[in-house]
Amino acid sequence: MNFVNHLFGTIAGGNIPIPNGIDFIPSGLQGQTIQLTGKEHTAQWWGMKNKDMQKKAYDYCYPVSSVIDRMAYYDIAGRIEILRSTGKGKDNYATNTWAVNMNKLLAQPNPLQTWEQFRGQQVIYKKIFGWCPVLPFIPSGFTPDMAISIVNLPPWCLEVTPQKKYINPKSLSDIVKDYKFRIFGEVITLKPEQLIILEDSFMQDSETGYILPQSQLVGLDYVISNICAAMEADNVLLKKKGPLGFISPELQKDTAGFIPYDAKDKAALQNSLNHYGLSLSQYQYVISNTPTRWNPMSYDVKQLGTKETLQAGEKAICHRFGFPYTLYEQQDATYANGSAAEKGFYQNNIIPNNSKDLNKYNKFFKAAENNAVIVNNYEGIAALQEDKLLQAQAAGALNNALSIEYESNLITLNQWRVARGYDTIPDGDTYKKDTVTEPTQPINDPNILPV
Repeated sequence: MNFVNHLFGTIAGGNIPIPNGIDFIPSGLQGQTIQLTGKEHTAQWWGMKNKDMQKKAYDYCYPVSSVIDRMAYYDIAGRIEILRSTGKGKDNYATNTWAVNMNKLLAQPNPLQTWEQFRGQQVIYKKIFGWCPVLPFIPSGFTPDMAISIVNLPPWCLEVTPQKKYINPKSLSDIVKDYKFRIFGEVITLKPEQLIILEDSFMQDSETGYILPQSQLVGLDYVISNICAAMEADNVLLKKKGPLGFISPELQKDTAGFIPYDAKDKAALQNSLNHYGLSLSQYQYVISNTPTRWNPMSYDVKQLGTKETLQAGEKAICHRFGFPYTLYEQQDATYANGSAAEKGFYQNNIIPNNSKDLNKYNKFFKAAENNAVIVNNYEGIAALQEDKLLQAQAAGALNNALSIEYESNLITLNQWRVARGYDTIPDGDTYKKDTVTEPTQPINDPNILPV
């Protein structure tokens, strides 16, 4: 139980250690900011394929966390439901024993998380790392719906062990030997059939043997680096006011005038200047042992273009994740275009991705075998209500047209019901009879006088 107790201590959002020396800004062996030229100035650039950097991007690059968190909030706005999948009462709430067990499990997946917290964490893990492993705890000999709890495993703690050789694989076990879950010094071996792997990307990661998908942060390396560099530059300007000037040696003269620097002197000066700039690790003043004079510098902050860099980076991140920039920059969104963007975002991103994940839940927990299906209902979303109104208007027009056809004996009652999506009924394959005027019968009542 130590493993479970430790795990429950991490599922709400634990931290991972970040190796020393990882930074978004290219740096040399001494930690100095360097130029990307020359063999001696090879940049120490850690890309977004590194899991530590993916986590660090979420922790320290606010546009990344802003977009990912908002996507999670949009996802959990729906309502999880379990419906009948076939037969009479299809699409009504399922009420069998399996559905009762699953409703209880999904309402509180584990002691620390409600469904909304559990699902939100899944979305965040998927967006940061490209996938989220989900582990149901099922007692031995019990069916999946009898699971005690479900937890999201931290992706950075899970390693895949591929099969050394496989030809014509027929199942996942032919490709994946097992998963190694490492946490608090313990190593837990998990079989492929024990886990639900929720995927976010269509591209497989070469570092996992092309088995697990790679993060969508891959490709945003320079974007995220530029954002962090721009934020650092702004911070330095606020704290230290940037490079105010430098102290230089008095220029030497001969009879021909000023003595120019030779190639060696130029290289030495350039290397020295690399220590100065807008990074917190750089100096703002140059000090020399030779006779010097002060050279003040004027600095136009706007020329840095940090705001433009941030905005361009934010747009790139939104494009990468399919998140409308209109929704990201709320103050620029009017009600009309904001509502349209939100509607398109639900239809093209949130709902398809949510359905893809729930399909894996349905398969793992054997929903079809129990005449049920787990779905997420987004009908209450305001941006989607216009579609519901149009659907109702279309349904009313169709019903009126079918009514006229039925009254004219062109279709049967069951044909009418099938066209509306309802089940047929016994004796419904008949046409409505024409109204026939019966001949008037003689009235023999002597109390009634003929007209």
